[in-house]
Amino acid sequence: MMIRALMWIVLISFVMGEHNLIVDTDAGFDVDDVAAIAVANKLADMNETRIIAISHTNAYTKGIGAVSVVMEWYDRSDVPLGSYKGEWARDPHAGAGNADKYVSDLVDHYPSRVNTSDQVETAVRVYRKALVEASDGSVSIASIGITTNMRDLVLSEPDDISPLSGHDLIAQKVSKIVWMDGMYNFGCAEHDTFNWLGDDTGCKGSAQAAVMNFPSNVRQIFSGVGADVFTGKTLTSCSPVTCNPVKQSFEDLGVRAISLFITFITNSTLFHILQVLTIGRSSWDPIAVLIAVRGVENAFLKEETISVQVAESGKETFETVSDSNKTRVYFENNQDKTSVRMLLDDFLCDQPGSSSPHKTQWTKAEGENCYGPRGSTASHGATDLESPPSASCGYMNLESCQKKCDDLNDCTAITMSELDVKGFGQCYRKTNIVLSECDSGTSFSTYIRRDWVLSSGSNCYESHGAVDIDASTSCGYMTTRSCIDRCVSTPGCTGFVMQGTDHSGKGNCYRKSNITISECDHHTSTFDTYIGFSNGV
Repeated sequence: MMIRALMWIVLISFVMGEHNLIVDTDAGFDVDDVAAIAVANKLADMNETRIIAISHTNAYTKGIGAVSVVMEWYDRSDVPLGSYKGEWARDPHAGAGNADKYVSDLVDHYPSRVNTSDQVETAVRVYRKALVEASDGSVSIASIGITTNMRDLVLSEPDDISPLSGHDLIAQKVSKIVWMDGMYNFGCAEHDTFNWLGDDTGCKGSAQAAVMNFPSNVRQIFSGVGADVFTGKTLTSCSPVTCNPVKQSFEDLGVRAISLFITFITNSTLFHILQVLTIGRSSWDPIAVLIAVRGVENAFLKEETISVQVAESGKETFETVSDSNKTRVYFENNQDKTSVRMLLDDFLCDQPGSSSPHKTQWTKAEGENCYGPRGSTASHGATDLESPPSASCGYMNLESCQKKCDDLNDCTAITMSELDVKGFGQCYRKTNIVLSECDSGTSFSTYIRRDWVLSSGSNCYESHGAVDIDASTSCGYMTTRSCIDRCVSTPGCTGFVMQGTDHSGKGNCYRKSNITISECDHHTSTFDTYIGFSNGV
């Protein structure tokens, strides 16, 4: 019940449009990288994002192999992989004493198309290709490793892939980057007074160059949270599968900790590794991925606007300002830490290919007929799952149609024809719903398997598809999550309208009831409507 309540607040629809994710990781030194890649895949399973590239940030040769194993487990072996191949840590044995046991264990014992960095292209080429193919402004980057690749990307010159420089390509394609920052990632793996990987030639100054040269139109989010958010321990009980590389990685980290315990009992780093044996591992990296896909508020975080200076050593200096493209995130209270921990553990426990375990509610979009291409006619807001696409899967009641959708792995929505006096109609199973592209004002209705469903560009108000709770005055300027909170706590509220200048998720909140999307104003420039599951079924 607690998880259900939490997801009521957090889970909104991400069906608005294309969202692409790039993950830049230093997998090999901590297990939270594996957790982050697992979280990215679960969000992709839930159709909230598409992973378009992953790369490794140093030349420790087996690191990208471990990434490949995890991607194979989630059936995404086709995602392009790359690796840093510069001067830093080129020695194939560099960091061998620091690379956790899980890296060799995964590469040596699990199926994968890639074992070492010699089998992949450079990170820069992989990233440039991925960006060229993505829609403008559709990409988020989770930088959860050393900043070598991000430096090389932003400073890259025009080439055979694109006539644009790295700076200009990022400016065109990327909406935000989340830096999992701090002394380790921004200081070339330096810890206290020593460098884990030896000579920092090729790495020193990379954070400074990356951050300070990033395009000014791209939002930069700095996240150093997660040290006291422990996840992964539940894999022991929730995942009985013995061939799960995510579970194996957490178990291996514990095994390594035990083997080192006798000699290095006083080592503070070891203390953190030993946490895996009892309460899990710190969650810096998976939180960064969650932010990159769902945004700050929907990762149970707050943020402040900042300016930042990064020294050559990687040391950061932050200053709170009123206007900047840079923000720093923080937890407001312990309850929010508990909420994100439970959410991340749910993701880690889910099996590959399963969509959200929290999709039991159905939201009704009355009068909306959503369907795919018909001959030369373009899609009207959906992908059809029947064969042929225009066919019904039968004449039945609403409950039976919903059960038919449950029985089909890819199904995320149904469209029902007008119900007869007995409550029966034609049932059509769908996926990839974009409500704003569906036909409105029809005798059909579409039911979407989500708590909150977004109709982008729709404005619903009195006599135009809704009953106003707040009349013509908003209940305040706030984030989407805060507006959800206001609606949930208001009797009779079944949805809300957000008014903003850029559809960013912040704006004036107007609470509504009795929403009928087909009767609302559509294709507006500043309004978005969210309807909740209590709106219909």
